[in-house]
Amino acid sequence: MRKTSGLFDRPTANTVFLWGCLAAIFCSDAHADVYDETRPIVEVRNGKLQGVEEHGMLAFKNIPYAAPPVGELRWRPPQPAQNWQGVRNADRFGQACVQPMVEGLNPELIPGSEDCLKLNVYTPKSGKDLPVKNLPVMVWIHGGGLLTGSATEPYYAPIALIGQSVIVVTVDYRLGKLGFFAPTALAEEAAKNDEPVGNYGIMDQIAALKWVRENITAFGGDPTNVTIFGESAGGRSVTWLMTSPAAKGLFHRAIAESAQQTPLRGQTEQRYGLHPAQELDAKYVASLGVQDLQQLRALPANKLVMTPKQFEDGEFGGAFIDGKVLIGDPIALFAQGKQHKVPFMIGTNSWDASFFVPSQPPLASYLKKMGEDPQVIEKLYVGFKNECALPAEVMADAWYRASVKLLADSAGKAAPSYAYYFDYLTPSIRASHPGSPHTFEIAYVFGSLGFVLPSPLQPQSGDNQCSRIEKAAEDLKERAIWSTYWFPMADKNNSGDRAISQQLSSSWASFAKTGNPNVSGQPAWPQYDLKTDTMREFSDDENGLVNGLRKDRVDYQIRTLKSLYSVD
Repeated sequence: MRKTSGLFDRPTANTVFLWGCLAAIFCSDAHADVYDETRPIVEVRNGKLQGVEEHGMLAFKNIPYAAPPVGELRWRPPQPAQNWQGVRNADRFGQACVQPMVEGLNPELIPGSEDCLKLNVYTPKSGKDLPVKNLPVMVWIHGGGLLTGSATEPYYAPIALIGQSVIVVTVDYRLGKLGFFAPTALAEEAAKNDEPVGNYGIMDQIAALKWVRENITAFGGDPTNVTIFGESAGGRSVTWLMTSPAAKGLFHRAIAESAQQTPLRGQTEQRYGLHPAQELDAKYVASLGVQDLQQLRALPANKLVMTPKQFEDGEFGGAFIDGKVLIGDPIALFAQGKQHKVPFMIGTNSWDASFFVPSQPPLASYLKKMGEDPQVIEKLYVGFKNECALPAEVMADAWYRASVKLLADSAGKAAPSYAYYFDYLTPSIRASHPGSPHTFEIAYVFGSLGFVLPSPLQPQSGDNQCSRIEKAAEDLKERAIWSTYWFPMADKNNSGDRAISQQLSSSWASFAKTGNPNVSGQPAWPQYDLKTDTMREFSDDENGLVNGLRKDRVDYQIRTLKSLYSVD
């Protein structure tokens, strides 16, 4: 996410790019000669790369992990990257993947490019020749509803994680209809080629993990100790990779942040009342006025961009069960022990419900669809004060809190499993928000507090939270504007903010190193199971643990999900 309001006085990526060009008189391309011999050079399988030092890290950017998915490669599984001659300049990001613009969120990523299958590698600063060896590797999968976002977001700069002596890789993958698309003609072509179909964005993530396995040693990383981690759609991707046969053996630990677990669509069959992916895509193809795959592949990429309104209206199906890459819903597969048996960590924010607010259905219709008792719900939520967000809160209890507990409990039967609850806000906005919204933990994990919105100088009022919530939701739903209310805020100079960031980054790095997130001097973080129901809490509470999180409400939703997914 990117914020370009005047409130955010950090220079934009485009501004930095422009000034860099002016300072050097010309702009160098990716294959330019090496002008600064002090910059680090590494050699990967496709050629040599020259990185750059920034924020106390070494960064190698815009590295191709697959061939550009253009022309005949549009809507095909990722193909091997081509070799290059000489030294590839890796000091700046490439373009994001093609995506719609949401004002206030991602204007710097627009228009993007189909030639976006790139990744970025960050390492500790250790001299020109990278003498570090066998460091744990963390591979970040960004969120954005599988529709927006990029690995180049400023607050994905992993400053604090690198300070914990790990290597971080951030990955771009295909989005929207370019990344998730399976009309009948494409499915038939894939069958002839004996290829998986449709979930190209997930295939890209898998290709990036294969690149890491084959190349990370050159950066000092250990290919036998790779942790995948992601948030929102990136967190869901983590749970999908945990259950994907195609990803087996490519990672050794997994962290899912705010990974909501609503059911996946089927490719050709209706599941849980969701229209099949092929049906949605057939309607979309008809709207384009094309007759065959050749004409589809000839369309300019900007003709294939889904709008935020189409997303909110359910016209973008996203990922679906294709039988090869994605084989089912994680909650059911974890319960059957069909996930990869690696250490697992999963958690949710105290107001992850903010994700559901803009498109929340009327409560009565949602309860009817889920088979829930309105009278029981009324009793369970009698103390919930923000009536305007009640449907979203009920949904969050199921798809976030209950899902976290179910997945952590199931995973813990085969490997160490841990659950967390992020309930921290920078002091000046604690009254104005019901809790920590979706995405707010990311800057604390990465240590990039200076790259999100600075917190207001004066504490914001807590009066009538619903007026703020409704205004922000209306801006997004009706005008495709991302309100500052939804955008992560932090105060890099606040001791509490810095302390929480240190706790998260050190726990995440410890988990990557050992499969155990416990850190000396922090509250003991037990492995999770439903019987004891203890989660690590990141908040101002010095205890650092929460027992029986929203127990009555969440237990009711756990029973609902078990019934829905036929889990014992």
